[in-house]
Amino acid sequence: MATINTTMSRRALLLGGAALGGLAVLGSPASRAEAAPVRFGIFGNAQKLEIRSRSIAKYNELHPDTPVTFEGVPSASWPDKIAAMVAGGNAPDVITLGAPDMVQYASRGALAPLDDFVPALFRADLFDTAVLDLGRMNGKIYGVPIAVSIQGLACNLSALQRLGMGEPPAAWSYEEFARFCAEIHRADPQLHGSHDGAARLDTFQMYLMSQGRSLYDGKRLAVTADDVAQWLDYWDRMRKSGGAVPADLQAPFTGTEWPNSPLVKGKAVFASIASQDLAGGYQALTKDTLSITTPPSAGAGASPGYYPQPTSSLCLYARSENKEAAVKVIDWFASDPESARILGLISGPPASKPALQAVLELEDLAPVDERVLKYSQAALAKALPAPPPQKAGRAIEDLMRRVNEDVGFGKSSVQEAAQAFVDQGQALMRRA
Repeated sequence: MATINTTMSRRALLLGGAALGGLAVLGSPASRAEAAPVRFGIFGNAQKLEIRSRSIAKYNELHPDTPVTFEGVPSASWPDKIAAMVAGGNAPDVITLGAPDMVQYASRGALAPLDDFVPALFRADLFDTAVLDLGRMNGKIYGVPIAVSIQGLACNLSALQRLGMGEPPAAWSYEEFARFCAEIHRADPQLHGSHDGAARLDTFQMYLMSQGRSLYDGKRLAVTADDVAQWLDYWDRMRKSGGAVPADLQAPFTGTEWPNSPLVKGKAVFASIASQDLAGGYQALTKDTLSITTPPSAGAGASPGYYPQPTSSLCLYARSENKEAAVKVIDWFASDPESARILGLISGPPASKPALQAVLELEDLAPVDERVLKYSQAALAKALPAPPPQKAGRAIEDLMRRVNEDVGFGKSSVQEAAQAFVDQGQALMRRA
């Protein structure tokens, strides 16, 4: 069976640096002289980019007449990079996007739907309908999910063992979670229970969904200032108890700068994460044993509010002059077992059925990958339907982080920050 490379090689570091320039080209120039290559644009950290580049290298090996160039860009640089390329009319043929960005670009006509290529070039039947729906907008397929993600709590098992606290419960409420996190800080004043989860919009959305509610109502926010204040106040109390890290420890980490995360720095035991980020982001940077566990819920018997998401989706650039060849690459990368054996669980459980089966048959999964796979399969089986992505989603995420930092740094009260979130959020929704 294929081996999943989880080491950070010199080549991976070089790739991450080269990607800042926007292009890492695979294959011999001489072999590509006769065909215009398909440009494959994707983001990730250095380890993910290195593994994903090997999948495209394999495609080039198997399909020498349809060359592909791999354009890998670090996650933090990707939003600005792809925005500039789309604006300049020179984006890659294949564009990898998160759900909020896919909606934005599709609505602006920057993406081409894949429906016209089904089934000849894109095998849509290899995906469960609910999974493929994650990439639909207005009934059209604009994105092919690479893998399916679900929310969870990263947990430092080694830290809990050192404290003699044992593993967390299989299910718990927000109040139980707060008490457990405060106990961690009392046991070790240098250690906090959790990342500050208030800044994560998806965690707030889960909190609402756990109560049977929603963050959005069509093109409006469906929450009041009092609703938001309850959320901000919960995490403000968590910070004051030591159950969550203070604002100055949380601020440098906005979601993907893994070395800056309080969990990696040994300052927190728990962190709200997307399932694919445990192995690909956190575990690679610490010697402690990490696992993934169930997020808190509104109360006994309630769902944690988690829901499936595409880790990212492969999209077709509307101005591509090589659409058929690009769709073939999308189909291969997402669904071919050969690709799946290379990618493993670097993005989480594969979205297509044959790719998932190929990963399940691997005999050399790392222990952390096995934990993620076990958690993901159990959680996805109980997940709630995914809420529709929003055009203003990324802007609303940034807004939530800003208002929470205003509370954390003492710049505004909880109620003032909550009102600012609702007022500015509604304005963002109207403009989207």
